[in-house]
Parts: sequence; structure tokens; C-alpha cells
Amino acid sequence: MLRKLLILLVCLFSFALNMIAEASGTEITALHWGVSKENVFRVVLDCTGPTDAQAVLNDDSLMVSVGGGLKPYVSKDYKVKSDTVDHVELQATGEKTLLQLPLTRKLASSDYKIFVLKKDPVTKRPDRIVIDIASSNLNFTPVSGTEAIIPSTPTKPTFEIGGGIKGKMITLDPGHGGTDPGAIGKQGTKEKDITLKISMKVRDYLLDKGAQVSMTRTNDKDVYGPDATDAQELQSRVDVAQTNDADLFVSIHCNASTNPNVGGISSYFFPKTDYDKIAAAAIQDDLTKKFALDDLGVRQANFYVNKRSSMPTVLIETAFISNQKEEKLLRSNWFQNKMAKAIADGIEDYFAATGGDQ
Repeated sequence: MLRKLLILLVCLFSFALNMIAEASGTEITALHWGVSKENVFRVVLDCTGPTDAQAVLNDDSLMVSVGGGLKPYVSKDYKVKSDTVDHVELQATGEKTLLQLPLTRKLASSDYKIFVLKKDPVTKRPDRIVIDIASSNLNFTPVSGTEAIIPSTPTKPTFEIGGGIKGKMITLDPGHGGTDPGAIGKQGTKEKDITLKISMKVRDYLLDKGAQVSMTRTNDKDVYGPDATDAQELQSRVDVAQTNDADLFVSIHCNASTNPNVGGISSYFFPKTDYDKIAAAAIQDDLTKKFALDDLGVRQANFYVNKRSSMPTVLIETAFISNQKEEKLLRSNWFQNKMAKAIADGIEDYFAATGGDQ
């Protein structure tokens, strides 16, 4: 009876929040989680516009109703590392989204805090809903809303291979972003902008093929935060793939050289599984078949994201932004579309070529 009453209260909260969401068209574009320096478990929801949230606490869960829909590519279930929260679930219902946090211990009302962070034009961070929950051995003091989250320690997923692309989880990582522009071409083209545009198009092609997609970023932002070390930023990207139990992790970049005449396409892997090289070869094959650019081959490298992820991972260098002809191609919408389709087709070919489960 009590549980039914709590659910009714959530529904009443949601009705009010729907009025806000309908007016603003707000949608949730990403969920991040981590542990702060003070050992506070934090969940952050990135939103397309301002919204609000209300919570109902019972003995075994914290339910947060957020005014706004849920982008279809956002994962709905997250395994987390916490002594208080068992996992995190998102459930979209019309113009609202219910965030459910099953608890491993009973919370007091003073053990959690929910607050809103407005869109920041300086750091280019979107509107966000933040939920902080104290650990079991901590007297709760809410952390600063601007403090970076420490990347979670990833749990090794069991990745799937073969059987086709439908239902497979693929994490896409648009290289660089936020305070890191990546390589910059002579026309002022920033790598971070091109990789994001191509990655978003790859996402759409993959969704059309029936895959599930998680993104390390969907706008021009640092994944970890503007003051992160290189290792922190790269690990936060790996964490997205680990948290979403990705079957394949694909990081998309533009190449650069001090020699402006160098050009071409390459795909990089690190042989931590039996399938990293197979995935890189499948993607490289589709790319080189569709473009009259130099085939620089499938190469082994010790890139952070390739080594530190537990699932097959491919880092793609789409073309040379330092080559004026290729920079011009990278800037064009038709090239971005063709590149994105080739990457998506290569991913599909990889899942078709491999067989069985790990």
C-alpha cells in the first residue's frame, strides 16, 4: 500500500513537470555517474534545456521524476560502483523521465541532494540535473556543483560478437572536444568539430541498423571536465563504454602531419582481445572501398582508449586535417555522411563476420 502511494506521488510530481517539459521541449541527452573526492556518489543528467526534478524516497529506492523526454540513443540501465546504489535505471514515459536508483541501504532525507545546474556558455556544458548521495560511511556535505567527477572504476563487460548488429551496444567516441580542439587545419577547421559531426551521423546510421549506441559526448564539451589531465579525460571516455557494457568501442579522429602532402585513412587497434584487429580490419576495408584516399592500413598502437577498454576497440583516423585537399573534404557535409555510412557499414560487417559469444 505504501509503495502504491509513493508511486502515486511520483506521478503527481511528473504531471507538474510535464507542463515544463512540453513548453521547453526538453530532452535528456546523456547520463554520467561517478564518485567525487568526498566519496559522494553522483548522477548527472545532461538536458537540452532547463527543467526540474522531484524525488520520492522509500526504504529500498530513490525515484526521481525529471521533466523531459529521453533521447532514443541514451542507455536505460547502468551498472555502477557504489556502496549505496545498486544500479541506475532510466524509464521514459511521454514527456517525463523516471530515474530509479535501487538502494543497498536505507537513506535518510539528509543523505541525498538534488539540484539544477544551468547551461554554462563558457565551458559549453548543457543544462543538468544532479543527484548526490552520501556513502554509507560519510556525514553528507553536498559537493560543489562545478567540481569534476572522478572517473568510476570500470567493471569488465562481457562483450558479444557475431549474430549481426541488431541489439549490439556500440560506444562512439568523437575525439577531443571542449577545451581540447585537437588538430587544426589551415582553414581553421578544428578536429573536435569534425569528429563530433561524423560521430553523430554514425550514430544515426547504427540506430537505423538496429544497434544500440552510447556516446562519450554529444556536444562540444570535455567528458571529464575542463581541468582534467589527459589520463582522466581519456579514462572517462573508456568509462562510458565500460558502464554501458559496450560490445564495440569506436573512437573517431582526424589525422595530422607536419608534411602537408601526407594524406589517407587508417584504423588502429591494440590486441587485448582476439577481435580488436578483426574489427579494425572490417572498418578499414569499408572505408578504403568507398574513398579514393590513400590506404594507410590497419595498425597496432598503444593508444589509451585501445589499451584500457576491455571490449574490442578501434581508433579511426578519417583523413588528414593538415592536408588542404582532405581538410576541404572533412568540412563538407557529403563527405561526412559518406564517411559515417562507411564506418557504420564496417561495424555491421564486423558483427556479421564474427561468430558466437565471448
